[in-house]
Amino acid sequence: GEGEPEGICGSGFIDLLAELRRANLMTPKGVFPDKAVEVQVVQERGITLSRQDVSELAQAKAASFCGQAILMRQFGVSPDEISQMFLSGGFVNYVEVASAVDIGFLAPVNEDRVIKVGNAAAQGAREMLLSRKKRSEIAELISRVEHVELETTEDFFEMFVEGCQFKPMNCQSLW
Repeated sequence: GEGEPEGICGSGFIDLLAELRRANLMTPKGVFPDKAVEVQVVQERGITLSRQDVSELAQAKAASFCGQAILMRQFGVSPDEISQMFLSGGFVNYVEVASAVDIGFLAPVNEDRVIKVGNAAAQGAREMLLSRKKRSEIAELISRVEHVELETTEDFFEMFVEGCQFKPMNCQSLW
């Protein structure tokens, strides 16, 4: 926008946390040096990163972690076997895949296999409205979709706790 920065966007948040981890300025559990309550990000603008901010991302990240890990386990695939990982939503256009992998937000899939598709929901809705053929294709696809209930997975809560940490996914421990 045209105004002064007021905070950190989601993709910037992921990069910031990855950099804090790389520089050992935050533990995998999201603790700052000397157990500080917050760290200055842009001092002259008063932009800080608080433990609360980190905790909120940890929980969102853990849900994503669980979804990816449970699906890989259920279908018996490792990250190396994933030929394409599609990321959708306006936010992901700006996510640095390496940073997201480094903090465990994304499974460690080769970066060249990650495809950012932008606002796929809007594009899909547009195609559905304008094309009978697309509506037929999506109906066929929907018939093959398998619902996976994450929270009923036996080790979901242990996996969620693991997913709250800011470190790469240890896919070996998920099997």
